Amino acid sequence: MKTRLVSLAATRTTSVERTTAQSNPVVMDVLPWPNGYGFTGHDTWWHHVLSQSERERLDNLIGLALLDTKVCERLVTQRDSSLFSTFDLSDRTQDWLKSIQATTLKELAQAIVGQTKAASAAALSEAA
Repeated sequence: MKTRLVSLAATRTTSVERTTAQSNPVVMDVLPWPNGYGFTGHDTWWHHVLSQSERERLDNLIGLALLDTKVCERLVTQRDSSLFSTFDLSDRTQDWLKSIQATTLKELAQAIVGQTKAASAAALSEAA
């Protein structure tokens, strides 16, 4: 069993190496926020993030807040507009985020998920 796990790990590494050899490497280099350590390839990650839907960009922001307490404070406590703008969140979404009554990241995330489910349900009922 131990040998098999090592073998699988080696296969995954080889697959990653082949992928990065064929294209530019993608590096999430935002910690320490906002400039990271200056790794080559960080621009590719930002281009990917900014090409996603607004909900996916918001998910990335929440994920970043899980990794960095300063980002978490800017998101949950300060509701920092410059942080929202970095993730290209619309004014409407920024206003909505600022209106949510939450004191923890968990509460904020639950409110976002709840609102998303409610919006999806409403869209489904309108389509029916």
